[in-house]
This record gives sequence, C-alpha cells and structure tokens, in this order.
Amino acid sequence: MASRVSARGAACAVAPVLDRDDIVVVKAGEFIPGDGEIIEGAATVDESAITGESAPTVREMAGDRSAVTGGTRVLSDVIKVRVTANPARVLIA
Repeated sequence: MASRVSARGAACAVAPVLDRDDIVVVKAGEFIPGDGEIIEGAATVDESAITGESAPTVREMAGDRSAVTGGTRVLSDVIKVRVTANPARVLIA
C-alpha cells in the first residue's frame, strides 16, 4: 500500500483519508491511491483499467508525462506523487 509522507514520517495511504496536496510514495506493485502529479522519480504504470491499452506507460516528473490516475498500478521503480484531487473526485479509487 502506498505511504503518505508527513512531518511525522510515513503512514499507509488510502484514498478516503487523502487530501489535496498530500504527498504519497508509491512503490512497484502498489496502486496509486489518488489522482496526482509525480514530483519525484519515474516509473512504468499499468493504466489498462483507464485506457484499455495493455502496454505499460512511462510516467515521470515534469512535463506532460507527470500526471497519474488513482487506481492505476505502478509496475516498476518508486515515485513520489502530490495528490491533485480530493478523494471524492478521483476517477477510480
């Protein structure tokens, strides 16, 4: 499960307890808990639940490849994501 990063350290992050601007760390094999933007790292993401495309997509910080969707799965590496939507507004959770 992804971990929310705060001044007190890291804790498990689930979509209903996330707020806009929370920072979460998502590792390979974990689901992205909310819509957001990558602020650190790069990873291969399975977006087939959203797009229907079976080929993984590379997502990385900065540029037009930094947006991620809640409910998609990180397949490789580790990314740090800033949540950009309140939990009630995510496409999939």
